[in-house]
Amino acid sequence: MKKVLSLVLAILMIAGMLAAFASCKKEEKTLYVYTNAGFAPFEYVNEKGEVVGVDIDVMNAIGKELGYKIVVSDIEFDNILTEVQGNEYAVGAAGMSKKASRDEVALASKVYATSVQYVIAPVGTFADGAVVTVDQILALEKKIGVQKGTTGMYLIQGDEGENAAKTIEYSNAIVASQDIGSTLSAVVIDELPAKQIADSKDTLACWKIDAEMESYVLYFNKNATKLVEEVNKVLDKLIADGSINQYIINHSSGK
Repeated sequence: MKKVLSLVLAILMIAGMLAAFASCKKEEKTLYVYTNAGFAPFEYVNEKGEVVGVDIDVMNAIGKELGYKIVVSDIEFDNILTEVQGNEYAVGAAGMSKKASRDEVALASKVYATSVQYVIAPVGTFADGAVVTVDQILALEKKIGVQKGTTGMYLIQGDEGENAAKTIEYSNAIVASQDIGSTLSAVVIDELPAKQIADSKDTLACWKIDAEMESYVLYFNKNATKLVEEVNKVLDKLIADGSINQYIINHSSGK
């Protein structure tokens, strides 16, 4: 009888442990990260077909620090905030500039990087080292490629979309750059992606645009106030210890 009782107790203990394990698995926290992987070095697809980059490193560091599993989805840039609005544990991490229109529908983290807009065009289009105006870009013969939903698109198209007919909207600047010289005179995108695209082709160069500096933030669901507070503390650490600068260096070399 004692042996039978011991066996029953052992079975109950094992069952209890399995139930507890299953419960833990169900309660595992997940952050759903939405990005657009055509914006190196912040997000791009590597040789293995994986979405990697500065923003992915930042999100992995946040997940590790706060105890979240990170699940990355590569979607159209213009759809990122829609996903964020629908899920309290969704994050927009795509080199997203802080904008009043975005702040109306999503909650921004603290600024973790800055950038300016650049124009990519054939070598010799503008003088070496020139800072180019929007009017100079619009004066080019062919249309201007822009990434849909980005600051660069709004900069070239104008506040009221008055120059929209001069542009062609693309899913990302890498795809757009392939049309420079045929349907496009140039492509407008943020500094680091512009430099990497220009560096990848001997026929292309890039120039800084005379425009305001931009601030990159992560965007969260409007109800994720506590989560954003926790994320901001991690971002403070990553900025202070130089991790984000190192991520940029790591993903800028050889890309």
